[in-house]
Amino acid sequence: MRTWVYIDGFNLYYAIRESGCKWLNVKALAEAAMPAGTVTIDKVKYYTARVSGASDPDQPRRQQIYFNALKTVPEVELFFGQFLAKAVWRPVLNLPIGDRVVSNGNEQAMLPPGQYAVAHDPAINGNQPESLTVGKYGKGNKARPPTTDALKAQVHVMEEKGSDVNLACHLIHDGWAGRYDGAVVISNDTDLVEPIRIVVQELKKPVTLLSPSSFGASKPLAAVASSVRHIHAAHLKASVFPDTIPDTAIVKPVSW
Repeated sequence: MRTWVYIDGFNLYYAIRESGCKWLNVKALAEAAMPAGTVTIDKVKYYTARVSGASDPDQPRRQQIYFNALKTVPEVELFFGQFLAKAVWRPVLNLPIGDRVVSNGNEQAMLPPGQYAVAHDPAINGNQPESLTVGKYGKGNKARPPTTDALKAQVHVMEEKGSDVNLACHLIHDGWAGRYDGAVVISNDTDLVEPIRIVVQELKKPVTLLSPSSFGASKPLAAVASSVRHIHAAHLKASVFPDTIPDTAIVKPVSW
């Protein structure tokens, strides 16, 4: 079966970054994770964006080295969205400094966990009293709503734009154009539910969801995909590039 693979690069990266396998040949990964002898991978489309280096000045260099490594695989094609950096105000759910020493020069303080009342700032027109939750680092990612009067903090946000839209458009267009017999999508982004549903139900082409998450495949994605498979540690370890790409000067970043 002629198979094209569509990869949400950052979704995959964040799922595997603690695995020690970031130096990853994504075509080899798809071949390792799919049943042997059932597919022929003709194309791998990898959707990503160039990082800014705002938090780590060396990160763009390491990323470019990885892009250079991917470009040595003839079937792999890269597509770029962009990162947008902005400062936004957000309510604070938890300031994780409870029972920890906070220093200001020679002065030290320790706040026990609790809910602290914060008076309004008379210098700011319309400013209201707020509350600040002081606690400790929580476990897990379970979402909970902020209190209506929660203290606001200005935070730096990096937003990756374009990858999911590009992937969705290409998945549908390539299927409609008859470029593949079946597709593989590597992502757990639920924004891809509708494009996968269109390909499976309306174009009548199978789409395998290849889940990169240790938490399991997204249920909405699994509900519309033709089949679901999982990326395991053995697949990752079997799919890394050599430290030096043969016949090139491309060398794996030291920190990877």
